[in-house]
Amino acid sequence: MKTTNLLIEMILLSMLLLSNSCNKEKMCVVENYSLNDISPYYDGQWQGITVASDGSCYFGSSSHNLIHGGGFFKYDTLTNKLEVLTEDLTNLVGDDISKFTPQGKVHSPIIEVDGNLYMATHLAAYWKEVLNNYAGSYLLSYNIQSKKWTNYGITKNGFSTYSAIEIDKKRGKAYLMTVPFSPNDTAFGNHLFEVDLKSKEKRDLGRIGDGKACFYFFIDNSSRLWASVWKGKGSLYCYDPAVDSIKEYKNAFPEAKLYNDEKANQPPTFVEKAWTWLHPIENGEKCLFTMGDFGGGDERLWIFDPNENIESKNAFKPICYIGNTFLSVALGGNRVYFIQRASNAESRNYDAEGKRDEPANKSGHHVSNLHLKSVSLDPKCGYKIIDHGRLIDKKGRTAAYIGSLAADEKGNVYMSGGWLIAEGDQPTLQYVHKSSDGKAYKALEGPGQDAKEYDNQMTVKSDENFIPLKRAEFFSRVNVLQDL
Repeated sequence: MKTTNLLIEMILLSMLLLSNSCNKEKMCVVENYSLNDISPYYDGQWQGITVASDGSCYFGSSSHNLIHGGGFFKYDTLTNKLEVLTEDLTNLVGDDISKFTPQGKVHSPIIEVDGNLYMATHLAAYWKEVLNNYAGSYLLSYNIQSKKWTNYGITKNGFSTYSAIEIDKKRGKAYLMTVPFSPNDTAFGNHLFEVDLKSKEKRDLGRIGDGKACFYFFIDNSSRLWASVWKGKGSLYCYDPAVDSIKEYKNAFPEAKLYNDEKANQPPTFVEKAWTWLHPIENGEKCLFTMGDFGGGDERLWIFDPNENIESKNAFKPICYIGNTFLSVALGGNRVYFIQRASNAESRNYDAEGKRDEPANKSGHHVSNLHLKSVSLDPKCGYKIIDHGRLIDKKGRTAAYIGSLAADEKGNVYMSGGWLIAEGDQPTLQYVHKSSDGKAYKALEGPGQDAKEYDNQMTVKSDENFIPLKRAEFFSRVNVLQDL
């Protein structure tokens, strides 16, 4: 049976490659591993992925319902096997699901320190009627040698971590931003918290701007923490432990520019400037960052140097144009990898997450036409962008949405996200929430949106809680070394 299946896959792949050579579209053929075979309730992923020091890829898969939380996994690059480290984060942290809504995801970056992978949980249910039932976000760590979890507890009761965390190894502290989701907590706002990794003691460092989220922190080599707030006021914030206070730099970020200084036909999706991806470089002296359409509309790759003057903008140095990006960006060796539509211009003002349930086009491919691209950080290479091709697998599935990306220095790229299903696949089961007003509502489809009335034209019966979608969650891997 295995031989027959392998033969069928080889035939399909040959037909796929032949078809692509005829229409001249380059394909990036990945190896896919079904996550909905583990649980049909996984329905997306945002951030929450890393290549650890043991060479393996650790990542999450998310859920939005009232009965099952998100999961966390290990992909062993030596054996090519997927291991479930926890199928449901809710059970891992010990929440009583009869009282609290599930822990839906690891939305945070994953920070490795001395073989420990640090992460934070995030809520699963966004419907207004249940927002008061969330216990709160937990700070967790997983030791890759002992394979044991450490639970540092809820950072602030009822609040989620959305989504930045960082670890100051020198001082033994973790940092998280707590964000209110319950209407009862909105006035309290976003706060920066410090957690002592030995005592687990938590300390509120103060409010950190208005806005919806902070996706990444940067801790420089002086232990100062830097943050920007998504959908905020375009400010940059700095917590300096030497003076134990937060300083705000208003209108800190440079003017946004499109690829090759093209003129904008319309404003970006979100005009407020904020970094949406970040990675420290040069031993924490500086960091790389991007902003994109969801972070003010800039389409360049930047270096931030906190030791330069911020008010004059000298602290911000553009490296090159890469086009529109959001969360699916990763540093691997000396290259930055990112997910983008085939045409960068078509990526602007385009909500790929909100389009993930769009039907396939006439070719059977997803309409978003998502490609894997990369750029070298070596100036000698001229910052030429390599398009590795449309994301497709050996069975002809195409990517619907990728919000979680990691890479290593060997050309291996890993991702966790949604794909159009092939025949025989276990699909994602989408939870439908029945409100007290008699209407049915689905999980959030677009970043930052409020819950909206169910609108996918499918009939919802009174006894139904879940409907099968035409997409499923997969972990994907591909090596692009031959393109480099």
